[in-house]
Amino acid sequence: MVDDHLKLQGRQLGDPVKGAAAIIERAGLDDGPLRQLLGSDAHSFATAKVDALRANLDATAASAPTTDFPEA
Repeated sequence: MVDDHLKLQGRQLGDPVKGAAAIIERAGLDDGPLRQLLGSDAHSFATAKVDALRANLDATAASAPTTDFPEA
């Protein structure tokens, strides 16, 4: 496994130098996002997660209020 990781150096999707620069740049901003995604793969995974969460929220939108107290 270590050998496989060593072979990836310079061929991985993300560039560590660019990632570090993005972190430093974002850290200096007062109004930056809460989370910093680094790499197109991270953005794709996060987008898929948000889409799955949205689908779950939509699927339970009608039933969620049925568990409230009547006075609420």
